[in-house]
Amino acid sequence: MNAASHCHRPVPTVPWMPSLALLLSLLACLLLSGCAGSSAATRFYLLSPPAGGAARAVPAGSAVSAGPGTPQARVAVGPVSVASYLDRPQIVIREGDGVRLGLAEFDRWAEPLAESLPRVLAEDVSRSLGGEQVLVFPGVKADDADIRVAVDVTRLDGSLGGTVVLDAWWALLDRSGATLRRGRMVERRPAGDDYAALVTAQGGLMAALADAVAAAVREVLPRR
Repeated sequence: MNAASHCHRPVPTVPWMPSLALLLSLLACLLLSGCAGSSAATRFYLLSPPAGGAARAVPAGSAVSAGPGTPQARVAVGPVSVASYLDRPQIVIREGDGVRLGLAEFDRWAEPLAESLPRVLAEDVSRSLGGEQVLVFPGVKADDADIRVAVDVTRLDGSLGGTVVLDAWWALLDRSGATLRRGRMVERRPAGDDYAALVTAQGGLMAALADAVAAAVREVLPRR
């Protein structure tokens, strides 16, 4: 073979090079489509008293009466503690076996439960006492209230399509901190098939707790 024939030899092609470029192009498309598909909108929910209630929570200085002939007393709701597993932005749901918990990444609370629970409970207690005004602790000092309602919510969760459960301890305290009444409520309600229905059911359970607390307040007030 001479030098001229060697110089005109065709350059061999690499068959995998076009395939690699096509593969990289397809991979980029998949990554872009995956990012677009994962950007689901986040929904926010607010724990609220039952619709149609006329209750209101107000600053210090207002009095509450349990009914005609009952001495007026200042009632403060709080502190209200919530189990640490619930103290997160995501709504917590109970998995099928009742032991595992799930976090709804795109269904979240609009405000921390540690803030909404005292407000909602105060509004519900006010409604149950006939629409009278109730204070929210710690917005008021402990000794500004004749009766203080302390609550410990150990469970407030449920499963979609199943039930929602409230487990809470409560106590009525006088100015000195002595316990006047105490109790526990464990109650279940249908949760509904979506998060809006589940949150509504949780609000209904808080209203039931408020009714139990208000009934105890009525028992205590006449003796004061």
